Amino acid sequence: MCDRPLARLLLALAFLILLLPAVLPAAASAGDRPKIGLALGGGGARGAAHIGVLRTLEEMGIPVDYVAGTSMGSIVGGLYAMGMSPDDIERTIEEIDWTDIFQDGPPRQDRRFRRKQDDRTFLIDARPGVIEKERKVELVPALIQGQKLELALRKYTLPATEIRDFDDLRIPFRAVATDVVSGEAVILAEGDLATAMRASMAVPAVFAPVEIDDRLLVDGGLAMNLPVSAVRAMGADVVIAIDVGGPRRQREEIGNVLAMLDQIASLVTFRNTEQQIATLGTRDLLIVPPLEREVLASDFPKMQAAVAIGRRAADAKRPQLARLALPPAQYAAYQAAHSPPAYQPPTIDYIRIENDSRLDDAVIASRIQVRPGDRLDPVALEGQLARVYDQDNFESVRYRVEKRDGETGVVIDANKKSWGTSSLQGGLELSATGAGDSMFNIGAAYTMAPLNGLNGEWRTILRAGEEPGIVTEVYQPLDPAERWYLQAGLAYLSENLRVLGDRSRDTPVAEYQVTRGGGFLEGGRNLGNWGRLGLRYTLYSGDVDLEIGDPEVTSYEFDVGQLQAHLTIDSLDSLNFPRSGWAGQVYGITAREWLGSSDDYDLVGFDLMKAGTWGKDSLLGALSLGGNLGGEIPIQAYYRLGGFLNLSGFNQRELSGPYAGLARVIYLRDLGTGLVRTYAGASLEAGNTWQDQGDIRLDQTRAAGALFLGADTILGPVYVGYGHADGGNNAVYLYLGRPWLLGLRSY
Repeated sequence: MCDRPLARLLLALAFLILLLPAVLPAAASAGDRPKIGLALGGGGARGAAHIGVLRTLEEMGIPVDYVAGTSMGSIVGGLYAMGMSPDDIERTIEEIDWTDIFQDGPPRQDRRFRRKQDDRTFLIDARPGVIEKERKVELVPALIQGQKLELALRKYTLPATEIRDFDDLRIPFRAVATDVVSGEAVILAEGDLATAMRASMAVPAVFAPVEIDDRLLVDGGLAMNLPVSAVRAMGADVVIAIDVGGPRRQREEIGNVLAMLDQIASLVTFRNTEQQIATLGTRDLLIVPPLEREVLASDFPKMQAAVAIGRRAADAKRPQLARLALPPAQYAAYQAAHSPPAYQPPTIDYIRIENDSRLDDAVIASRIQVRPGDRLDPVALEGQLARVYDQDNFESVRYRVEKRDGETGVVIDANKKSWGTSSLQGGLELSATGAGDSMFNIGAAYTMAPLNGLNGEWRTILRAGEEPGIVTEVYQPLDPAERWYLQAGLAYLSENLRVLGDRSRDTPVAEYQVTRGGGFLEGGRNLGNWGRLGLRYTLYSGDVDLEIGDPEVTSYEFDVGQLQAHLTIDSLDSLNFPRSGWAGQVYGITAREWLGSSDDYDLVGFDLMKAGTWGKDSLLGALSLGGNLGGEIPIQAYYRLGGFLNLSGFNQRELSGPYAGLARVIYLRDLGTGLVRTYAGASLEAGNTWQDQGDIRLDQTRAAGALFLGADTILGPVYVGYGHADGGNNAVYLYLGRPWLLGLRSY
């Protein structure tokens, strides 16, 4: 009897001993496994390969305990650390318009009408700033201020808005930037997640630097493109490093400026990447997706290809990765612990504006439609902030969500341009005909803004060359929303006006120099962003001097006092290379002695343009007609035609007359050559100017056409073209700036 309990005890101990081999490995896997850290390198569009690697890691059941990322690696790593799955991150990069995100301002069709009118000059877009108080000119700190990029990052990181310590994310995270003053790597472990990611990929001179804690930060690739040491310092026992840096080119492959810049970028990051790779131990793993030349740093349209390449590279490492995998049940528990809670956009209790510019807060508030009680809609808010940014006074216009006293608020942070809100511009137009005639003008403009809280501005344009002149004008909105406006100016202009013979003889009958000086006052209503209704009174005096010829009309002096009414519309997506939208105007002009004019006459006309696109091809149709309502029009009021895409083959504004008509069909082919878009184009044009109404007939219409190449550069559009018109008229054109107006007259 006494032996039976002892036997039972011995049997139980034996059973436990048999179970130990099964129990102990499981305990080790759950509690004593090595901590795994991801080091995600920078590489621009090549960084999408990280997504493919993450997908393989999840399929294999490999847990990630720490993430550090540089540049694009910080974006992928930050989103993953928040709790996004690889599929979510891939959908995010598919959703982002990578062409648009590198343009700070809103799409042209959404810009304020005042800025659209600026496009009608031949001045280029690039504008150095002017700081009047310090009497100096400042260049912009970067080609792209990152306005849209930061708003996109903020939208996707909204679920982590309240997290300030990056260790509190679903996976502890670090973003790597570079202190542009010291050159040291800066490991960002706290603060605003979107701002940290934005700083990590601020490529110098391309994206504006980001200021955090009194340090000016740029792309982390300059100091630590592959953040192995950063993730190891977080506590990683095993590091999986993913290097997506650009390939170094051989000597024979460096044949142009773009290849040279790509090589320099690769060399800058190569040395520090090699230093980080040298720190990897036998337990660590290096994955180098074979992106080679297939996906370059700027190939953002090819990011899907980079994802696939990253996945293949990780799959090739499956045998080495297998030792880090957890059993399915334990990995499921890991994923459950790291899955983010469902996110619901907050309800807004208040809106606060932080504005350090001279503009009234009311100008900003009139463009923000978020109201207390609304649920936050980041997409709608981005559009509203774009309209604020379009006031052209701000370096950045951002928002953040904050909690204060139990309430949720949206803070609009509008930072004025550090390089000056006033600006300088320049432009160039050059053409030459087969007959040896040429046209050359160079222009410069100075805009002082804002003059006051409603964003008034004073602009002076100086033009030198064949047709010199100076125009100074003040534009003043009359309300915060810019519904009503006043505009006043003074001008002195000199133009060369040529009167040709009939179609059988294109030699000039006479050439005049027309000079005029005076002023104008205009008031009107802006019709949203798409149109304007205006009434202008103009008063000036001038001279018509005969230069060549002996016609009945010789030199004379004149006075002009006239009223002009015009309705102008413009919804084109671009005035450089339009692909969609409408533009046009209808106008009437009356000159009377009681208005101060030496001649009585009436002019009416219209211009209309429509652009449409399919794939890489676009087609523009345009029609312009103008004439008088009877009586004789003085020479200084003649319509003018000629020049690139305005009866190509003739020199600029070579044709003139009291009546004019022009019909155009313009074809554009997007050559799709990266961030600087290039185009090939061709045009068919028909029109003329006529001296008498009876001359307006088909046999007096000129036929013309052009072939050209153009590029939409960061400095503005550049065109090189050849034009031909009937009668043996030929011309070549070179433009830095915009070559044609939207019709016969411009306001």
